[in-house]
Amino acid sequence: MLPYWSMCLRKPKNGEKNNYTGLRKKSNRNKTKLGSLLLLLAFFFYFVVVKNNDFTKPESPETAHDTELTQFTGKVVSVSDGDTFKVLYKGKKERIRLLDIDCPETGQPFGKEAKQYANSLCYGKTVTVKADGGRDQYGRILGYVYVNDTINVNAQLVKEGLAWRYKYSENESLKELETQAKKQYKGLWVQQNPINPWEWRKNNHK
Repeated sequence: MLPYWSMCLRKPKNGEKNNYTGLRKKSNRNKTKLGSLLLLLAFFFYFVVVKNNDFTKPESPETAHDTELTQFTGKVVSVSDGDTFKVLYKGKKERIRLLDIDCPETGQPFGKEAKQYANSLCYGKTVTVKADGGRDQYGRILGYVYVNDTINVNAQLVKEGLAWRYKYSENESLKELETQAKKQYKGLWVQQNPINPWEWRKNNHK
């Protein structure tokens, strides 16, 4: 009896099928089926899993709002302290944190005065918020606030000695206003050694 490999290589007689050729064709068909199956699975994964996630993934409130709130107009409905208040915009109360300044906390000297002054400037009025497009860790919109498009609330608080220019701010006009307030002993600058709010918060665990 001839070995198997010689049977596969010999020329088949009439009516006789070469076993090797049959096996090779069968193997090729299996590979084709496997390749088609893998291709279908790849398409399924992409369109059903990946694309579906892109469409159905819910937006966070921050993501949904940041894109449209670089500048908007609304009514001030509450004042929490000198540099934080709420603006009603499209039926939603947006929390605003004045950018580049820091008012004394309510437990500090001139904290109440800062709140009262901000309240007199803004409460119940329509303001324009010019935001930097981001929010802080508390979800508040960071920006400058203008009353009647002319009064810069951030600058007014610094000018009256009721806020510090934030230590990392690059706003030169605020720096100049703070310098003038110090020279004129306005507001908190009547104190010999006023404690800035960021240091006060550290010591008071706030």
